[in-house]
Amino acid sequence: MKKYAILVIGLGMMALGGLYLSMAGCKTPQLKYVGNIPPENAPDVAADLVYGYKLIHVGETFPDTTLKAPDRPGDRSYLGLTSDAAFSVGDIEADLVLVIMLNVHCIPCEDQATVYNQLFERIDADGPPRDHIKMIGVGEGNTEDEINTFREKYQIQFPVVADHQLELHKALGKPLLPFSVLVRMEKNPDTAMVALTYSEVRLDDESLYQDMTALQHMDLEVFRQKGLQEKATVNAIAPLLPDPKIAAQIKTAMTTVGARDGRLTEFRKLSFEGGQAYTGIIDGKESMKRLFAAVVSSPSICNSCQDVHFFYIFNEKGAVLDFVPLQLTKWGNEKWSEEDVKLMHDRLVGRFIFTPFYFNPQLDAVTSATITSAVIFDELSGGKELFDWLIQKGLIPKRRIPDTIE
Repeated sequence: MKKYAILVIGLGMMALGGLYLSMAGCKTPQLKYVGNIPPENAPDVAADLVYGYKLIHVGETFPDTTLKAPDRPGDRSYLGLTSDAAFSVGDIEADLVLVIMLNVHCIPCEDQATVYNQLFERIDADGPPRDHIKMIGVGEGNTEDEINTFREKYQIQFPVVADHQLELHKALGKPLLPFSVLVRMEKNPDTAMVALTYSEVRLDDESLYQDMTALQHMDLEVFRQKGLQEKATVNAIAPLLPDPKIAAQIKTAMTTVGARDGRLTEFRKLSFEGGQAYTGIIDGKESMKRLFAAVVSSPSICNSCQDVHFFYIFNEKGAVLDFVPLQLTKWGNEKWSEEDVKLMHDRLVGRFIFTPFYFNPQLDAVTSATITSAVIFDELSGGKELFDWLIQKGLIPKRRIPDTIE
């Protein structure tokens, strides 16, 4: 009876406080496909080609993804970290933690940063709450140098750490940024539970502060029950083009790549659950070479950017042979130029998909398309899953690390 009373009181506080509890935030304007709704721009794309990402929601345990500890001793002290070892959000000493997912090249994230600065100052000036409510930013796809420049430019007072390989971003379901999560913390046993999410720029630091103080000591059972009452939200994304049109482009690319060696035969789609993949054989006079293609359709990182669509060709050794854009845009949603595509092509071709594609924004980014460039590199880093699947299916011999593409 006592637990029931706590639950009723807690839910009442949420309603009266105007807290907008949701499973994944409010709006995802750039994700065109939600659930099993057919994509509007490609009505002949089959429903089974639509795949998605389940966003974290209220009542779930916050991922224990490890992050590199802040370099600044003051930041580590603020978070309650006793060393410079890797940590997770659950290690932070607080009753409530605001986790701010951002990217330093994302314009809405810049707008959000100034508001969160005001929020930090409000908490810091309010006596006891500053010891129990903490804030941390996570730079998704960013380097430490980029984050340091961002903090200096916008005078960010709270700690911001790098998630260069987007591990936490993926664990949360690839939300559009800025995306923030209020995490309710308890000890004995250690618990980090999602209490509230924000998926848009929040311009009112006062309402944010009221949310945080209301949730600071709320019973975890309130959040568990709220999560059980609501269905999961899945941000789904489909290929830009229907199967026949994508297949035609891939055939052309494979034929071009293998033109000097012979003609393309035995072209077919593969039953790879992780995405769209194709294979074909270049039948030459002296030998046959099998080629593969992976089609990538990914949400962007920032909510002001368009989704990312492309495919790449690779051989049995896992070497990337070609990169072909289907939809790639940069600042202002401007289409990539031939020079932009060539730059990315040159950065990718010759590398092996079973090794990580570490993104260096100074060397690898297309001008005014740093976020899209980072997404491309991240998707190529995921190519190892497909490569291992091809080995398992006997389409690629068990490998030894090659020295050359041929």
